[in-house]
Amino acid sequence: MPQERHQLRYELDLNSWNLRIWGVAASGFLTDSCLLHELCPLGTHPAAKLTTIPSTRYNLFATNVILATLSFVYFPNDRWCGLVINLFTLFGSVCGQLLFGYLADRYGRTRLYGIELVLVIVSTIGVATTSTGYGDISFLALFTWWRFVMGVGIGAEYPLSSSITSEWSSTSSRATMISSVFLMQPVGQALAQLVGVWVLLGHDAAHNLQEKQCGIDLLHHEECKKIVDGIWRIVIGSGAVPALLAIIFRFFLYDCGLYTLEVKNKPGNAFRDTQRVYGAPAVIDGINMGYTSASLIYSPQPMSVQFSKEDLINYFIKDKNWLYLLGTSMTWFFLDVSFYGFSLDNRGTLSDLWATTERVPIDSNLWCWNSTLSGGTSLVREWSTRGLPTWQTDVTKPCNTIYETLLEQSKQYLLTVSIASILGSACFIFAANRIPRRQWLTVSFLILTALFLITGGVYYGVSHKQGAPATVVLVAICHFMFNFGANTLTFIIPAEVFPTCYRCTCHGISAAAGKLGSILAVLVVYGINAGYSSTTRQGLIFLLFATFMALGALFSWAYLPDVQRVVIDETTGRRRLETRNLEELGEGRERARQEGQVITIREKWAEMERKGRRRLGSVVGNGGA
Repeated sequence: MPQERHQLRYELDLNSWNLRIWGVAASGFLTDSCLLHELCPLGTHPAAKLTTIPSTRYNLFATNVILATLSFVYFPNDRWCGLVINLFTLFGSVCGQLLFGYLADRYGRTRLYGIELVLVIVSTIGVATTSTGYGDISFLALFTWWRFVMGVGIGAEYPLSSSITSEWSSTSSRATMISSVFLMQPVGQALAQLVGVWVLLGHDAAHNLQEKQCGIDLLHHEECKKIVDGIWRIVIGSGAVPALLAIIFRFFLYDCGLYTLEVKNKPGNAFRDTQRVYGAPAVIDGINMGYTSASLIYSPQPMSVQFSKEDLINYFIKDKNWLYLLGTSMTWFFLDVSFYGFSLDNRGTLSDLWATTERVPIDSNLWCWNSTLSGGTSLVREWSTRGLPTWQTDVTKPCNTIYETLLEQSKQYLLTVSIASILGSACFIFAANRIPRRQWLTVSFLILTALFLITGGVYYGVSHKQGAPATVVLVAICHFMFNFGANTLTFIIPAEVFPTCYRCTCHGISAAAGKLGSILAVLVVYGINAGYSSTTRQGLIFLLFATFMALGALFSWAYLPDVQRVVIDETTGRRRLETRNLEELGEGRERARQEGQVITIREKWAEMERKGRRRLGSVVGNGGA
């Protein structure tokens, strides 16, 4: 087996960035990000966390187009409906991540790859065609069910896409390949916004939404609801198109050679499938650079039984590799608590950040207090006693129609979140092999801690004033840093540090921990918004979730191994980073200890004390000399 592993690694590492593998994985992640983020509101910055993932991480962020239109048509005065939809979508993601992560390790990646997209396609059709029937079906219940099923499919995308990309990549291209797949999460968020705007503009041109004053006048209210009901169905239904294209390629993808060799113990199939994807190794000076021995094809070796009690105890308990799982899970958990803590369930978050004036009172001074349409009746008068409807998210512009509200939300989201997130992911792809990734994860958590504290402080100083754009800029910088650091790395590292036989399972557990963190964030933010009436409560949210960023830094520093090593270039004599291959990393904590790495807070602290004593002794010795 060692000989075959070395040979297979050699053949994989002859190659670089692979467009086919990236395209298959990225297309699904793009679809999931579009579908997941079409519904969730902002604060909603996962990831958007979608990434696909959903949510994929994406991964759940807001394109307020869909939830605002739903609120306008079906529940304009019920603020808890959005919470229910988000919670069930996130819970579905948890189920998908855990279930498909385990099944992919047990039965093979490609046997599951494509099934999750089937779930996404079916649930997308279900969501887009949700109806009340003949008045006897709960729209919210049926819609939430299909969102749960969609969440399962989106959650499954996380362990499958990351592990397949990791195992098919060469060692040198692994980080750039996985981060390129993750780039599809913010791209999917932006695409969903743009599709929503395009559909909205098309409906306005066809039905004169602006002239009907939809949302603030009763004259055309029922007609407006029918028109707006069609907008969200088209936007969310369009997300099934790339999924249909992606699924064709996924059903014809081979299992990764590493999985076939190390788990199924079929070296011949492993080399055959690898060469189907990358081609046969080159022949140089008459020498075949690939495998040449027939023994590589028929050489079954005794292997530990995957998921057996003995193997699980040996790997996770005796060798203490549960510490790695603790590290990947808790860093993802703390990331998503803060990520979603940007106010996932508060659709007015961006409007609040952009506001340069205080709340406008609902009274007769408003131009929309009286209808300007012949035979019309203003709906705004009711709001003076009942409050603004849930779709109306900007308290400084209560006379905005649903059309104007949707356009404003999309503009704010694209400028504040999408552009910054895409730039952050793109910059990470460029820097992936130039920075020490595990250390950068810790540093990015610390930077985000500082940014959250600064943003919270600035918000308290300039909120609802002319200086409010300063907070918007800081929030954009936060989103850039999320994707340039912690958000991308919490997706990559679990796909690197575990052995092939448990890689999908452990990635699924880590991702599920992140979604549990997002559920916690949703509930905390909803509680703050419901029980704390201050107009500057968003500042409290920034300051509160800075704590979780700091905890993420602690766990990434203490419980994760280095995925790279520093080597001396033989030609230049300079130090450079070299990525460890999956086989090395899969040997776990014992291999890391042999290389001098220390894991856990206690061991890290003890190591710091030893270094401190050595430095002190050196200083005293030099002083005595």
